[in-house]
Amino acid sequence: MTNRISIIRSLFIYGLCIPLAIYLGYLLANPMDRVSLGFVSAVLFLPLIPLLLRWHHVLLIVSWNMSAVLFFIPGSPYLWTFMAALSLGLTVLQHILKRNVTFATVPSVMRPLLLLAVVIIVTAKLTGGIGLHALGGDTYGGRRYITLLGAIAGYFALTSQRVPPGRGLIYVALYFLGTLTMVMDNLGRWIPSSLHFIFALFPTESPETLTWEATQGDFVRLFGITMAALGALCFTLARHGLRGVLEFREPWRYLPMRFRGGLAINQPWRLLTFLVVVFVSLMGGYRSIAIILGLTLLVLFYLEGLFRSKLMPAMVMLGFVLVVVGLPLVEKLPLMVQRSLSFLPIEVNPIARLDAEATSEWRLRIWRAVVPTIPQYLLVGKGYSINVIELERATDFSLHQGSDSGDAATLASDFHNGPLSVIIPLGIFGVIGFVWFLAASLRVLYYNYRHGEADYHRLNTFLLAYFTVRIIYFMAVFGSFHTELVVFTGLIGLSISVNGGMRRPALAKAPAPNPAYLPFRLPKVVRA
Repeated sequence: MTNRISIIRSLFIYGLCIPLAIYLGYLLANPMDRVSLGFVSAVLFLPLIPLLLRWHHVLLIVSWNMSAVLFFIPGSPYLWTFMAALSLGLTVLQHILKRNVTFATVPSVMRPLLLLAVVIIVTAKLTGGIGLHALGGDTYGGRRYITLLGAIAGYFALTSQRVPPGRGLIYVALYFLGTLTMVMDNLGRWIPSSLHFIFALFPTESPETLTWEATQGDFVRLFGITMAALGALCFTLARHGLRGVLEFREPWRYLPMRFRGGLAINQPWRLLTFLVVVFVSLMGGYRSIAIILGLTLLVLFYLEGLFRSKLMPAMVMLGFVLVVVGLPLVEKLPLMVQRSLSFLPIEVNPIARLDAEATSEWRLRIWRAVVPTIPQYLLVGKGYSINVIELERATDFSLHQGSDSGDAATLASDFHNGPLSVIIPLGIFGVIGFVWFLAASLRVLYYNYRHGEADYHRLNTFLLAYFTVRIIYFMAVFGSFHTELVVFTGLIGLSISVNGGMRRPALAKAPAPNPAYLPFRLPKVVRA
């Protein structure tokens, strides 16, 4: 009986493998289109299933901040979106089969995210559906719906498993240092043309960035390098804290990095590396990076209690020296660094200030045109569906006028303002869900900061500070809901996964009764 079953199993396997191998050979022998490439990729993906079953949670954390896309899938979705759906699906499947998989998610955060998902789906249904032009639809905007739903699914996938004890710092390094892949956006001009196929996996903003002409001019926006530097700074502060960056009491080592106990930067290289990366982050010309870094350092300075430490006088003197010595030298810095600092009341090159003010005026013009339309989309949001003809008309009108009037950005819901990017596409119910989610997340981060494990105190302090700064930045400076929701869900998901949920204060144990002070009781009478 056993031999008969083995023969039948072998025949079944050969019956599947041989036709599949013949068909794959046929596809590889002919010019491949997107569909053929997707089929071949799916077949090659099958042997990786055991690996994914074991490491899908780690791969999700690694890919969360990467710029990689799946170019062989229509629409080229981001790798993290695919991994969020795959990780959540595998977790649900394991829960159905084994019944021993428990989610570490917090109900107070889960409920507003479910409300947001319902609002997104209902809004898409009422405003023309999730249009995917990449699949032959007549509308754009479906990618934004998928990104938002992927960010929500990613939270549940991140919190589906707790990070193994003692490995939290390793996972933090994998999470934040994934942004280093974004440097590919600015390295195209130095990579030989024979290797340009790499940019199918790590795409650039535009094909012009692959040429040397893109480096010409006074203002060259290095978005990829800036975001990679921001990710490296976040890792440094999450790993060592602001106190660890500034203090030199740790033993000095010749090697700049160590890997035991999680990736770390040794002293005295830590502060030097931090300052160099800060300068690199300002080379992109983005004022937002300087604002985010400045606010994060201020909040960390307060949360870590440095204003009560011995470092306070040294910090005051260092700030005084920087103001006295650095201000006269600002105009000697590169134009992009001056543009990053142009929001401060300091003297910078007039070219840099005019370029920054032109961008600010463009945003104000968009806001003045959009704010009166809020009552129109208060109950049912505008959604993200964009008609192709209307988008072409708005773009042609801007080109005909010789300036960017902002019509195309308004039509695409790119308001460059956080509250507007929520209330107009999703209405008041989207605002309620998002504000509820932010409040619940802050509560979880605060509890983890106050009552988390000592080994993760610096990490929990940074996550609370950085999450708070991103809220302030989203509400008051710049925000785009469909691109920043993944930032918020990623940070809170990482905190819950590392801490195993929301940490609460330990309950005080009742003192053991002392027999010498037991109250007098009459003996019980046992009746026959």
